[in-house]
Amino acid sequence: MSMESYNRLALVYDRLMDHLDFKGITAFYLEAARRFGWQGRDILDLACGTGNISLELLKQGYQVCGLDRSADMLAVADQKLFAAGFTPDLICLDMSAMKVLNRRFDMVVCALDSLNYILKKKELEKAFTGVSALLPEGGFFLFDVHSEYKFQEVMGSNAFTYQDEDICYIWQNRFNRKSAICGMSLDIFAGRPDGLYERISEYHEERCYSCRELECALHRNGFEVVAIYGDWKHRRPGPQTERLVFVTRKVKQ
Repeated sequence: MSMESYNRLALVYDRLMDHLDFKGITAFYLEAARRFGWQGRDILDLACGTGNISLELLKQGYQVCGLDRSADMLAVADQKLFAAGFTPDLICLDMSAMKVLNRRFDMVVCALDSLNYILKKKELEKAFTGVSALLPEGGFFLFDVHSEYKFQEVMGSNAFTYQDEDICYIWQNRFNRKSAICGMSLDIFAGRPDGLYERISEYHEERCYSCRELECALHRNGFEVVAIYGDWKHRRPGPQTERLVFVTRKVKQ
């Protein structure tokens, strides 16, 4: 997805994501880490977007840094966190370049299939290498991705619509099984204060990674996979699980 697309999406992103339970998602991540002994305080919200997960973590007293490659998404996050009474700690950087950061965290969280936006395996490897460099031995890395089932059967080459009071979209997919890339065309119609609607056209691409591909890349970068959950619930994935949540821990290299 181009940076221009991110710039326009930032204006309406929170209105499109209003149906998500960010408080519940954040609680799930924290509970999943605690189940395996995590007791840290400093958290990196990787690909933080407009800061919804960051905000929930801050409300619970954690020290949080948000990182995203879109300055426009971070501008929305900055305003949101400041308005809630927090001092924003935000970094504009592509996740493949995290190795340059001279910081350490107790946990890194990457939510809402952000890793699926990495289209090349080499870039995914760079991202995992960067996360590893930010964590001490015993640090946790948690993330979620779309499952193969979701890409192939749910998203596939299907079309979806969504409508709320002042915003709607038409979402059309085309999944290429050979390349494992899903192209997504979105036409968003967002209400304006003058009563008219603005049309925003977007094109996104996500890559489907198998569990084996992810586990191998994680192992090469010093992580052990301690659990894989399905659909933000503390249960093993099934054949129709749509979202896989990985709980991983950095081991000695």
